[in-house]
Amino acid sequence: MYNHIEGNIYTIPVPLPNNPLRCLNSYVIKDDKRSLVIDTGFRMPECLEAMTTGLNELDIDMNNADIFLTHLHSDHSGLAPDLASSSSHIFISRTDGEMLLDGLTNSWDRTAEFRTYGFSAEELSCWSDNPSQKYRQEKLATFTYIADGDILEYGGHRLQAISTPGHTPGHLCLYDRDNKIMFLGDHVLFNITPNITCWPNFPDPLGHYVHSLMDISIYDIRLPLPAHRQVTSTVAERVGTIIEHHGARIRELLDVLDVNPGSSTYELAGKMTWRVHGKTNSWADFPLTQKWFAVGEAAAHLEYLLARNRVRRELDGTIWRYYSV
Repeated sequence: MYNHIEGNIYTIPVPLPNNPLRCLNSYVIKDDKRSLVIDTGFRMPECLEAMTTGLNELDIDMNNADIFLTHLHSDHSGLAPDLASSSSHIFISRTDGEMLLDGLTNSWDRTAEFRTYGFSAEELSCWSDNPSQKYRQEKLATFTYIADGDILEYGGHRLQAISTPGHTPGHLCLYDRDNKIMFLGDHVLFNITPNITCWPNFPDPLGHYVHSLMDISIYDIRLPLPAHRQVTSTVAERVGTIIEHHGARIRELLDVLDVNPGSSTYELAGKMTWRVHGKTNSWADFPLTQKWFAVGEAAAHLEYLLARNRVRRELDGTIWRYYSV
């Protein structure tokens, strides 16, 4: 199944079972000579069926099509090697592409990092059930690396790659200046707020993300195309709302820390306000898969505050404990 956006641009809704994101918007620029598929879904049967059905209905031959990955997350990249033909290019930023390949060749395991946040040994033993691990690419792909400012041309659209680090270290958007269209990936979402978490060798991810949001604000965007859910406002309005959201998050985190000095990231996250499936949930009722995201986001906010000398931390065995400054 597919939906027509405008002209030769289509979207294939890709279901993400048992995931609060619900669905991925995979976009297709169709052309008789060579088409472009933007993002692919998890490496799982439901996603593969949706993608193959949509591509077949659109009469897209992957021997004459390339794939653009906005970033490394499995719900965007997991199926890329399975969908690509031997002649397909798989475009991705070098930063995210190398991280993906490193994860496949070196069994990328972040349990040691999450141990410093305060996760229990029992919770860490379930790391392999994390969707980012479970549904990622299974075989090595050959990537074509693309950088900020590079141009791709498909179906009469001249697409400029725009570096938007934050959600991942190498996240990219695509901008069609002539038609004022931007493929946003997860950089700006309208019904939900993109998760910002910590990454190895990528300091202050929230700071990078806020700067990337401001960078996006200068573009004239008539048609924003996010990777999840619908569009409910202008990009400029949504950017302001997201920045305000993170400001409120920081204030809440500082308030919690003032009352609970010496807490771990996990303990602080457990006292913050979170919503899953549109409801405010108690920490005890949180699914473990959502705790990975919540604690990771709390860690990113703490790193933002550390970089600005608003908090300090001390290592207690293997766990970082935080204090207001």
